[in-house]
Amino acid sequence: MVTTSCLAAPPQVDLDGPRVVDSSLAGPRSIELSVLPTLSVTFSEPIDPATVHAGSVVLAAWDILDAPCSLTPICDEGSCERGRCQAQSLSSGDRSALERGELDPGQAHVVTLEHELHDDDTRLLLRPRRPLDAHRRYTLLIGPAVRDRGGAPLVDDYERAVVWQRDLVTAGPGSAGPEPQLVAPAAGSLDVATNLAHVQTKLWPPVPLPQPDARLELEAADGNASIALVDPSACPGWAPGTCLRWRPAQLLAPHTRYRPAGGSLVDRLGRPALLPAASRETWFGSGAGPDDTPPEAEPIAHLSGPCLAVWIDAGEPVEAILSVDEQQRRATIPASGYIGLELDAAVLPADLIAWSLELRDLADNTSQHHGQLVAGPGFDPSVPRVRITEVLANPSGPEPHAEFVELLAGPDGADLSGLYLADVSPAQLQQAWLAGEDLPGDPLPSVALGPSELAIVVASGWTADDAVDPAPPPSTKVLVVDASIGASGLKNVGEPVTLWTTTAHGPTPISTYANWIDTGASAHNGRSVIAGADACDLPDRWRSHPQGRSTPGQLP
Repeated sequence: MVTTSCLAAPPQVDLDGPRVVDSSLAGPRSIELSVLPTLSVTFSEPIDPATVHAGSVVLAAWDILDAPCSLTPICDEGSCERGRCQAQSLSSGDRSALERGELDPGQAHVVTLEHELHDDDTRLLLRPRRPLDAHRRYTLLIGPAVRDRGGAPLVDDYERAVVWQRDLVTAGPGSAGPEPQLVAPAAGSLDVATNLAHVQTKLWPPVPLPQPDARLELEAADGNASIALVDPSACPGWAPGTCLRWRPAQLLAPHTRYRPAGGSLVDRLGRPALLPAASRETWFGSGAGPDDTPPEAEPIAHLSGPCLAVWIDAGEPVEAILSVDEQQRRATIPASGYIGLELDAAVLPADLIAWSLELRDLADNTSQHHGQLVAGPGFDPSVPRVRITEVLANPSGPEPHAEFVELLAGPDGADLSGLYLADVSPAQLQQAWLAGEDLPGDPLPSVALGPSELAIVVASGWTADDAVDPAPPPSTKVLVVDASIGASGLKNVGEPVTLWTTTAHGPTPISTYANWIDTGASAHNGRSVIAGADACDLPDRWRSHPQGRSTPGQLP
């Protein structure tokens, strides 16, 4: 006789698949996540670790489309994320491969992830190996090839094998820690001397200073040892904490590619520096050996309004220091470019302006240059100190009526009587005068501006009620000229603008904009260009409006 106590217990067969019961991505789409997030997914039962791999668990970046959506958050395809239209990059074939656990992880839009299982294999932690792109949408997918210990696939609440999916949108660059990028040597530079003396890296958001013991790693791409960057100091001319100058602790290896990576430098939250996202990575290549030759250049100096401008063609990146008496200006010149210095208001016509220029290359070799210029009629105290600070040549509203040029009076105010605004360069103005032709330009109204007061010059058809382009503050002086600014209005792509007056020496420029920025693209519609903090009309002083619009009568 066989008793029931002698029978073996029946086998326990688990036919129920695992389900996702919790996740750090709470909704279908999470926003403003750190660019280096740790993603957590909790399952209803333990997962077989062998089924968790790059072919079954994927984080995919969405494609960036050409169409912007900064003004209207609507896209013909995909979705608008922080001013850019983005679309799902995974194809139906990709999803089928994911379901089989065979997705190709080598595709450009697939992010390399680190996987860790915790809590008896019920909680999966996922972390990108390097920061993600800022302000980009990503999709996290876990396919049914992920199985429990009994071999059952991932299922939903209805026991159907599914691909579990959540979307996320990253925050700005530096949201997980500083991501250093090259300033000098410039990104992509080749044949950099192996006795490189300094490396400059930009950072955003700004890092707290000082951090005298902080370090960064200069990673070598070919397996050579990394080089420590030490002794950080602020870059000249940069806002505090946005750029640091480092000293390499040793010579570079010849013919090696380097990139700034992580280190002990921390942000305001104490997070250490990271290797930047792939899209933000910068690198340079070293040359065959050291450089012991001082930089060679023949600087060309000229006066433009109250500004001393010097053209430098050194043939290599240099740090330039331009000095006039006690005034000084520093600039980094990539190989050729301008450095400018606004001169003291005490300079008078016929005064001798003696200048000196120091050039220092990346290997700390220096050269000295000197010159003299005679101050012209623009330095006459009777010539008002007023400068062009903003130009809207491609308005969203009707043209030429919605165009404007913004003026800023100096610290002593400015009388605009006898001033003209023309859409020509100073050279064209001088040429017309020498040829005896009528001088171009619209006379400005006889208006006095107070100290540091702003005004805008507009055509007669301009109206503050334009619903498309921003209006100035009600207190802003509006200077109405002819039916258009200049000859038939300003071209959408921009054109030179000169504010001038007449002296005994002929037409004398007071302030200029040399049309450094092409504003004709659709992305520049309704977006002005704005000047820097001084009166120098040089490429590094002008930029597209950072807010993507115009701000008449207001400094940004």
